[in-house]
Amino acid sequence: MSVLYLVWLVFAAIFYYFAFVNWRQSGEDIRPFQFRERMTPPEGEEEDTDLDMANVDFAHDFNMYLKKVNSLNRSRHRASAVAYFVAGSVSLLSMLLLLFGVN
Repeated sequence: MSVLYLVWLVFAAIFYYFAFVNWRQSGEDIRPFQFRERMTPPEGEEEDTDLDMANVDFAHDFNMYLKKVNSLNRSRHRASAVAYFVAGSVSLLSMLLLLFGVN
């Protein structure tokens, strides 16, 4: 029984570490997608404007998708961080109750 408080302390440390990691991950976004500049066509050939326009449309649509994914990931990681913080606090509370003999 005397080492049981160490178990609660270890649980609290693990939960607080997970809270920290998830909070840090909530600030990291997937970078936007960008097409690289295409080489200019040789003289005498026309540029394919339809392909250029399709590339621009695809990049815009894909970046809107990434923006949505980043928003969802941010909220999920923050919710996980809060939950882990609560779990760590409950672990510390349990350790304190065990140490001070509150029954």
